[in-house]
Amino acid sequence: MAEGAIHLRDFPPFIRFELEGRFRRKVFAKFLKNVSAVEVDLPPEDFWSSAEEEFELSRYELVFGKLRGRILKTLEESPLSAKEIIKINPDLSPNSIYHAIIWLKDQKHLKKRQGCWELKKDYFEHVRISDLAKVINFRAKGERRRYGISIIELEMATFLWPSYERACDLEGVSFKNPSYGKYYQNHFALARAVKEWERGDTNIPQWALIAIAEFINVDIEQKEVISSYCLPPGVEITPYYKRRYKLPIELSPELDTIALQILMKGSEEGLIYPPKHKKEIFKRLYHTFGSFQSGRIPLSIREIIETYYQSPSCRRNAIRIPNRMKERWEQLPYQEKTLSKIRVLEMLFGLDQEKGNYELISRSIYLLEDVSSILKDLGIGGIKIIKRKDRPHYRSYLPKKVKENLEGLKEQLEIAKIEKRLAFLAEKDRIKLIKKVKSHWGDKGVNILSNLKLDKGVRDLDLARACGMTAREVRKILYELKDKAIITYIREETLELLEYYYYLNPDGIENFLAARKEVKEEKVEEAKYPFPEEFSIYQRRRMCSEVG
Repeated sequence: MAEGAIHLRDFPPFIRFELEGRFRRKVFAKFLKNVSAVEVDLPPEDFWSSAEEEFELSRYELVFGKLRGRILKTLEESPLSAKEIIKINPDLSPNSIYHAIIWLKDQKHLKKRQGCWELKKDYFEHVRISDLAKVINFRAKGERRRYGISIIELEMATFLWPSYERACDLEGVSFKNPSYGKYYQNHFALARAVKEWERGDTNIPQWALIAIAEFINVDIEQKEVISSYCLPPGVEITPYYKRRYKLPIELSPELDTIALQILMKGSEEGLIYPPKHKKEIFKRLYHTFGSFQSGRIPLSIREIIETYYQSPSCRRNAIRIPNRMKERWEQLPYQEKTLSKIRVLEMLFGLDQEKGNYELISRSIYLLEDVSSILKDLGIGGIKIIKRKDRPHYRSYLPKKVKENLEGLKEQLEIAKIEKRLAFLAEKDRIKLIKKVKSHWGDKGVNILSNLKLDKGVRDLDLARACGMTAREVRKILYELKDKAIITYIREETLELLEYYYYLNPDGIENFLAARKEVKEEKVEEAKYPFPEEFSIYQRRRMCSEVG
């Protein structure tokens, strides 16, 4: 039912994820193994020359330490035997030199030819993450010990630092203004955070998880690897609802209405005004994002919606239908695009409620202008925008004729969808089926039937989102359709979940159309006492009641 999804890479960069334990260990084990050898996009000769000048040490000593560095520096000009190396470096222990040579050979920095050790000179043709981390460590001696981190953790932080800077630029976070969960003073502070992510002591932010996942080529959207997520200091969201995993977040007309409801009725603190809309909005949030324990809309949900729809939180007098939403509509087929617009209009004007008139009130004239533009695009009429006296609000009524045109257009589209999916029936039978379904289950039944397919099963929750109905209403009608054999289902069971996928049933539909309408015959109550034949039934009943 979804036309796409909001993937984890589309989330705000500072949302934090709690990873499932086994998956977290697997990710960091692979990351640790490969991060040191990653090449950095820096001019090698310029980098090494400046490092040698800054620390007054050879590049060999900077990378390999004093002992091994001196051995490599000695072999830079020409190959030498071990005895010659010891002779040139009399202040070094011969035993230490032999051990260092063996280590350098095992690491493939040296090779032996004709009894002499020869240096492989290709190492400094590139700058690696491990080299950059060592230079950073040299610049701040004692910091690594103060933060309690290893050199490999500093290497991981060095690899992630550019991603952190990009995330800060994207969010407008200043390095000079510490912000909870968004600020790292230097590479060592980030390395300390990486250590905590690796052990599972704290949750990993989106920008770091995406960078690591892309580097080690692992799928972070496979089922059940994310246990929860939140934007500190907000409440956690568990990406499950009724045992269904809710990541990535499905894009649907339902999400469009959620986004507009939050923009219109939500405050900066996540409160819903007026409170009567809270239950409806929260139920939609649970079905779309997962469960959470809060009486307010979680900060992470608001940030995800604002980031995806590119509609930052603003004053109520500047709210409008997001351009991202309009662009997505234009990419849909005609029927889906039109139904998405109709769903938004139904939500804004409250057309699902029985009332005398349907009006839209907002402080933003831009929102009313966008609604007027949608009505004109649909070709069903227009609305007048009126400024309320002595109030900062604008009001617009939906004319009765426009409402009727809107309902007529929706009905036409649903009939067209049904006809397309019931192509195996003759046109006369299709019309007859729609009429019979409408007489039994009303417009809701027609709506459900229009979203069912012959060759692809649809879940009840997907139908609820597509039809704008509650899951209970959908299930009730589905059970009755199944009793009439109009639909059938396939049951899929796993250890965690039981799913039902509903299909159209051609044979059952033909039987439903062929069945005659049952005529209920009113049974005439038989009198228990002998009455004259001229007494009417009414008189007999009255006399019986008086006797009793």
